[in-house]
Amino acid sequence: LTKVPVAAASIGQVYKAHLPGKGDVAVKVQRPGVRLLVERDTELLLTVANFLESLPALPSQGDANDSPTNKPARLINTQLVSATQEFMSRIFEELDYRNEASNCITFANLYSEHSGTSKDVSVVVPRVYLPWCTENVLVMEWIDGAKLTDVQSTGTNESSNASQEEDTVKENLALVKVAIDSTLSQLLVTGVLHADPHAGNLLKISRGDGTVTLGYLDFGLLSTIPGQVRDALICSVALQVFERDVDAVSSLFGELRLIPQHVLDDEGERAALADALRFTFENSLLYPVPTTSASGEEITAIPDLKFDKLLDSLSRLVPRFQFDLPPYFINNARALSTLEGIAKSLDPSFNVLTIMYPYALNRLLQNPSQSPVVERTLQRLIRSTSGMIDRQKIRRLLRDSALISGVPKRRVVWDVIKTKPGRKLTRSILREELRNYLAGNRSRENVSTDRQRRKRKKKWYYLEL
Repeated sequence: LTKVPVAAASIGQVYKAHLPGKGDVAVKVQRPGVRLLVERDTELLLTVANFLESLPALPSQGDANDSPTNKPARLINTQLVSATQEFMSRIFEELDYRNEASNCITFANLYSEHSGTSKDVSVVVPRVYLPWCTENVLVMEWIDGAKLTDVQSTGTNESSNASQEEDTVKENLALVKVAIDSTLSQLLVTGVLHADPHAGNLLKISRGDGTVTLGYLDFGLLSTIPGQVRDALICSVALQVFERDVDAVSSLFGELRLIPQHVLDDEGERAALADALRFTFENSLLYPVPTTSASGEEITAIPDLKFDKLLDSLSRLVPRFQFDLPPYFINNARALSTLEGIAKSLDPSFNVLTIMYPYALNRLLQNPSQSPVVERTLQRLIRSTSGMIDRQKIRRLLRDSALISGVPKRRVVWDVIKTKPGRKLTRSILREELRNYLAGNRSRENVSTDRQRRKRKKKWYYLEL
């Protein structure tokens, strides 16, 4: 072991060591007495949460806060005790390094470039040496790399240094985009997400052939996102960016498991939620000036998402609408917000929605989970207000998915047709278009026949006169 730690955090520190037969390894050791400190903190936090939950509502709040179960109205509707218990249970999980070892193996089985099964994500994940792991000690493969925020050059020539730093920024920004793509795949495809991808846990790893790749560290927080929530997230992004349909987004909060269903079933509450979300999006989504293409078609404006304002506004809605923010929701938001922060430190003009939006569209068009919610959302996006298939909307969806993601439109169409839901969608569009075409021909024939009939009637009328 090295005499001094090479890294340190709140509950442990890391040493570099050599393990015979394995090579260099990272040894993570828990700080003595940290478990007792966490237990005391938990008792304090639960005491405060219990006290705040016991506070009665103000007289003017009584009617507004009455619940359908006829429980006494409270000043704060949020379930503070359960939220605190959930949060602290995650801390206790992190205190057992055997959980982190298991998380690392799970993550590697999905995303490792050596043994991962994911088709979208291929990154470097350290091997775990289980025989040497305990509750307080974690031993894993040592990985050499640099932080994605390290762009300072070490040379003495100023001009060459500036050029080198510029190349490093481009290289690191490309890896941050890989990290965001990876996070979106974890969030929307597999549902197993590294929930703490800050600058210290993401490494730029240089290969012998001169290329670089992305590496992950620290697997204490691994979130699992239910399939229903993944589908609702896809629909929410597509509806808000493509249609700016706040009412439709608010109706998905039940699928997102953020608000109790009895709140959404109340028309007044649902309308109030839509108004609150409209105000939230106006402050957290900055839309550019609308533009059109050379052919005169509307180009979808991708808003700049202000994560800090979005999370702040949503937190203010918690007591009003009985929000239940599950840990994976907070972890997801924190993961994307962290990655966006790293990207903006390298490129201030970076916009995370330019990656999220086409990703959501592709999942929406392919609907691999065959979700009825995704199907309903897609039908909403491709139809006009009259309920008819809107060819212009379909072209716009395909164009957005192709242009923003940099994939040819033919490839987007082919990827859709390759999936079973995609073929079903294509057949339904073709059937409806053919039916409308035939109905239009019959209508024109009927109009022509009516004209001829009117001419004959007019002729006999004059003859009778």
